[in-house]
Amino acid sequence: MSQRLLLTVLGALTFASVYAHVVMAPVLTELADEFGITTGTAGLVVAAYGAPGILVALLVGPFSDRLGRKRFLVGGALVMGLFTLLATLATSFAALLLLRGIAGIGSAVIFPNASATVGDSFPYRERGRAMSTMIAFNTMASVIGIPAAGLIAEATSWRVSVGISGALSVIAGVLLAVLLRPTTVSASESRFFELYRSILRNSSAVAAIVSSFLGSLFWFAWATYVVVFFESVYGLSRGTASTYALTLGLGVLVGSQVGGRLGDRIGHKPIVALSIVASSLLLLVLTTVAMPLAFATGLSLMVAAVIGARFATNQTLMTEQMPSARGTLLALSAATISFAIVMAASLGGLLIDTFGFAAIGIFCLVAGLSSSLIVILFVREEPIDMEIAPV
Repeated sequence: MSQRLLLTVLGALTFASVYAHVVMAPVLTELADEFGITTGTAGLVVAAYGAPGILVALLVGPFSDRLGRKRFLVGGALVMGLFTLLATLATSFAALLLLRGIAGIGSAVIFPNASATVGDSFPYRERGRAMSTMIAFNTMASVIGIPAAGLIAEATSWRVSVGISGALSVIAGVLLAVLLRPTTVSASESRFFELYRSILRNSSAVAAIVSSFLGSLFWFAWATYVVVFFESVYGLSRGTASTYALTLGLGVLVGSQVGGRLGDRIGHKPIVALSIVASSLLLLVLTTVAMPLAFATGLSLMVAAVIGARFATNQTLMTEQMPSARGTLLALSAATISFAIVMAASLGGLLIDTFGFAAIGIFCLVAGLSSSLIVILFVREEPIDMEIAPV
């Protein structure tokens, strides 16, 4: 398969995966009304989707390095899509949480394997461009998905909106099964737990995982409630607020393309460190300072653009920390990111219900500054790959 076709296939899958996630953001208030719960409680559907990834990614990672990426990409897409479709039939909030959780099992294996496949297929000094291309696909899910989901839900119901995302995931899985060739991996003779031990002995790899976790706390605490922010603070309808939330997707789309390509030229580490500091400060201003809607929209765009540069560069930096255990490391990172999604959605809802959106800005500032400091002090740009003992 050509590199261009590979990126297209992986991009289609990550598009479906992100859309299945963001489709819930515009419908939280509708869910709250239908099931008689608070908006913060409704945000648990996001946490339920991310929770399985804490364990599932950890189990799958070493098998990905031993058995190849394709079976996990295809299987993940089909599980995610089918149970997202079933979630549209839920008659209680508890049933919705359960079905979203099972869909999250499928989602949990997609991104680490997609990123590992890019790492397997592109040299490091060209990987930023390739990673940013794949991110462009999944970012379009935010650009298209959030406003489309909100408008569809407003015109029909949240069930129709969520069902569309499930259908897209099933289609992506079928395409992968047909088009994607099995990949060759380098750790086929390594012991399951030795892969993890080799990562935990690498201080730079551990620091990169911790930094990525904190960066995910920053992003998901804001992204989960951005539509609610425009609804609550500016009194917009759900459909209109979803349209204003386009700033997230557009910003990430532009920022990731610039960041990945710039990282290939000057190194990815400085962009990873500086971008989250800048975006944290901008978000603090957005959530604590009263301003006209037009200014808030522009500032939201800037936050997303700067953090978008981090997405491409951070993922590229992660793929080179442990080349011989790339799938396992990215799976471990994905598990911590899933934990971050759970924490961000849960704590974010609690902070909003208790203190308002200013608390989100402060929380994200602390997470962002901590993430940047860890990258600067402990993460190396060049890989130091520990030897993995054979069976």
